[in-house]
Amino acid sequence: MPKRLWIGALIGLYLLTAGFTVVGHRGDPIDAPEETFQSDDAAFARGSDYVELDVHESQDGVLVIQHDDNIQRMTGHNALIAQTPYAVLHGYHTKNGEPVHSLQELFAHYQSGQQKFLIETKIVKGEPHPDLEKKIAALVTQYGMQNRVMFHSFSLSSLKRLQKLLPNCPRLFIVGSLKRINYSVFQWVNGIDVSTDLLTKPLVSSLHAIGQKVFAWDEMTETPAKWQWLVNLNIDGVVTNYPAIAHQYATLKAEATTVNRSGLASNSSLTSLPIYQNPYTPTPTQRTIAPVATFDVLKEVKSGGQTFYQLSQNQFVAALTVNFAPTAGWANQLLGQTAWIHHQGLGAALHPLPQTSSGQCALLANNTPVTIDAVHLTGGTPWLHVAQGWLKASALQLRLTPTLDAPAMPHLQVALRLTPNSSLLTPTRLGA
Repeated sequence: MPKRLWIGALIGLYLLTAGFTVVGHRGDPIDAPEETFQSDDAAFARGSDYVELDVHESQDGVLVIQHDDNIQRMTGHNALIAQTPYAVLHGYHTKNGEPVHSLQELFAHYQSGQQKFLIETKIVKGEPHPDLEKKIAALVTQYGMQNRVMFHSFSLSSLKRLQKLLPNCPRLFIVGSLKRINYSVFQWVNGIDVSTDLLTKPLVSSLHAIGQKVFAWDEMTETPAKWQWLVNLNIDGVVTNYPAIAHQYATLKAEATTVNRSGLASNSSLTSLPIYQNPYTPTPTQRTIAPVATFDVLKEVKSGGQTFYQLSQNQFVAALTVNFAPTAGWANQLLGQTAWIHHQGLGAALHPLPQTSSGQCALLANNTPVTIDAVHLTGGTPWLHVAQGWLKASALQLRLTPTLDAPAMPHLQVALRLTPNSSLLTPTRLGA
């Protein structure tokens, strides 16, 4: 493989298997007042890689951490930041007793740690912001935070200024409209912070193709259904009010392994196969794959000790009873057939899963009749499921009927012995 293609394949595999960066939006604002040290600490404790904060300038030019341009919502006092000296702002407190903080106060508080921050520059129309980015850069340099901060903003002009001042600190352009994403912005930023309302797989793939990171933000009302969908996208990060949930999904995704495995497959089972929206927290949807039905597989995902096959962007099925063509053809012919236990000793052990290491759940005596209701192949070894559990095909004997295409079943190594003048076949041992 050419070196360029080999590197591209590695990048593609990384994007498929890596987790994503978790950014606590204003800390952990559900459990503590936003933009306070208590909120920040809670977010880090719950798995945030970064904490997001917003910066305004006070009347006397101090960089104030606050989302709104007025502190009333958080402190109960009606005071515009841009029109109030910092000493006055600092005298007001949030519900947990913390004062309104400055960026310098935050850097000093966390200087000896490893905590990281995503700083949003708040550029409000009509609000003075003289040298905002220069003041931020000076504090970043003073406290040695160059490797512990990145920036995002709705203002491309602000990000342009930050690129000149702190070129090695990542910058994300916040967009709530696709019209804001164009080639003219990419020279100034390292990524796009996109509303989840706009996110699609093609958009993420296109941004990645031109070297842009993709972060997602929401109106901070993420639901389980939103996460079930969002985790399937190969985003690089998420800005969230629920860092614990985001951390859970990021960890599950990071620990999963995804490989390309495409082909025609079938549900080799007499039971309908549930379709899940993602393989990380597999909650069944209302859709299923019917017994013996065929479908196309795109990828294989191993997560939480289970293997899943991806059918589309938001459709996954457990791999347990899925077999690929052409072996799925003979596997499906075995469904509903009656067989007899035929094993060394007095009988055969059955297992909860098609692997001996899964333990034993039953023991059936030789000559006990059973009905095959599912087929699984692992490492070339056929496993058959009956009402009591899974067992290797070699533990069964089957009376083949003319409806079974024995020559098409090489994995079972069936030796046909026709009974003279009979349309039936003699009982035949299954498996090697």
